[in-house]
Amino acid sequence: MMKKSENSTALSRRSFLTGAAVLGAGAAMAGLAGCSSGGDAAKPTSDDAAAKEPTAEAAGDGSASSGLQPWEVAPEPISDDQIVETIDCDIAVCGAGIAGLPGVALAAEQGANVHVLEKAGTYSTARLCTCGFNAKCQTDNGITYDRDKFITDVWKITNGSQGRMSSYGKWFDNSAPYIDWLQGVCQSVGCDIVPQQVTGFKVTNDGVGQVGANEFWATYAAMIYFVDKDGKTLADGVNVDWTGILADYATDKGVTIHYNTPAVQLVRDESGRVTSVIGENEVGEYIKINASKGILLACGDMGGNREMMGYYNTSLLKTRSVAETKNTGDGQMMGMWIGADMDDFAAGDLFPFVAVDANGERPTSPDSKSYAAVANLPVFMVDNTGRRLMPEDLPFQACSVPKITATSDGSAWSVWDSAWQEKFPEGYPEGDYLSENSPEQIEIDVKNGVTVRADTIEELAEKMGVDPEIFTEQLDRYHGFCESGKDLDFYKNPLWLTTIDTPPFYASRHVVSITSTRGGLRNDERCRVLDKEGMPIPGLYVAGNTAGSFYGNVYPPNVMGSGIGHGQCFAWLAVKDMLGMEYI
Repeated sequence: MMKKSENSTALSRRSFLTGAAVLGAGAAMAGLAGCSSGGDAAKPTSDDAAAKEPTAEAAGDGSASSGLQPWEVAPEPISDDQIVETIDCDIAVCGAGIAGLPGVALAAEQGANVHVLEKAGTYSTARLCTCGFNAKCQTDNGITYDRDKFITDVWKITNGSQGRMSSYGKWFDNSAPYIDWLQGVCQSVGCDIVPQQVTGFKVTNDGVGQVGANEFWATYAAMIYFVDKDGKTLADGVNVDWTGILADYATDKGVTIHYNTPAVQLVRDESGRVTSVIGENEVGEYIKINASKGILLACGDMGGNREMMGYYNTSLLKTRSVAETKNTGDGQMMGMWIGADMDDFAAGDLFPFVAVDANGERPTSPDSKSYAAVANLPVFMVDNTGRRLMPEDLPFQACSVPKITATSDGSAWSVWDSAWQEKFPEGYPEGDYLSENSPEQIEIDVKNGVTVRADTIEELAEKMGVDPEIFTEQLDRYHGFCESGKDLDFYKNPLWLTTIDTPPFYASRHVVSITSTRGGLRNDERCRVLDKEGMPIPGLYVAGNTAGSFYGNVYPPNVMGSGIGHGQCFAWLAVKDMLGMEYI
């Protein structure tokens, strides 16, 4: 078991960079509308080489001369005479969102004095699920997961990049205690949680129970849904407001949430400890929160800041939309401004089959679906030249990666024929909140321009705009695999090796939509933020999508709900560490 201890650390060289002159350029380039002021530069404790490094201000143009990106350059510190209110508390949390709220609620439950800075006017919108392993709600239903296999499999799928096997183990071991605690919170207000398998609900093409699905995805279907007071779940079309449950639980126990007050700066004292966080309220006044036990950064991702996102993963620039545009990397930047280290690259939480018309636009008709009918199923799939792209039976998010790493525009075409219902194996997904795989929906999609129809393959290629020779050659090769029953290029399950030979023929173009990025400040097994030398910065913790050290450049599609699940659990553990509570 582990208890909290305090380590001192050397200060990073980058923590000394300041310079008000670069703030305007940085804000313009990095989209820092919600981060109108910056970090307090740490003071050197000795006359070392770090103290001799020129500041951005001395360099003249800041980022260009210092070799830093605009968002890495710390703006001028906010002085004490600019502070209109100072608050002393035990714990400060930046972000009343999916990751931060469990930690906030636990701290309140333990009697800690907690203040939260939240950029938006309310707590974050609830996502569809959480995730964990061998929690009581799972084992009571005969659902168990193997620790050894989980850790080694996730290590493989992330290519051993950035994430640590020890962190995967920490999540696996502590997820059950966390989920059991969360269930108690939900039950205290008449709600509950339930494993996905119990509801029978299947997300479009997620591989859970789908005939012929590639096992690459279905290994860790550990999603856990929320149940409302009437016993309804996502399977009934109800997305329970569980973030509201956590926010109310915390505030009822004395937590103060400062809405419309983004965190804009962290403060380190002369010993190197992060002691305070400064927020800017909606009238532009600064408040300073001194936190004696620690500060948790749970400010969300950087998907709303495309320049910053693209720097950490160029391929994500081929994605089309962001669910939370207010998430602009604020927490990551505040950490870097006081010397924290950052992941080398980020991953994306992606939805792979978003239907678009010939102009690349999503249809606005009320009878349209996010995914065009049939296009999300394991049919023949090609890129914009007509080349086959992937094993099409990789379900859901796994299909995103080839489309943004192996194509020029991040899009792909799904192709099928009019005899698809007769050819497809029994048990294919008929649809959910994202799609409806029916002949009727195909007609709607044709009308809305997201699906094209043709009487010949040549005409279809012309309507798709792909190279007819490449497309025909690839289709002929694919038909050879269908005839032999073995896909020698991608090893797609033979159940889905169906020919395209019955007119009329159909094709639908789809792109990748991003909901958030996964990647941020490097941290240790105790969720403490690390500096450039790999040492923990005292007093500063991180969780959720602000945190790094967990994913590589690919969000592991075989661990469903891992972003929410591990982000929540780690915020919960960060608070335990601050309070000196034991955990596994």
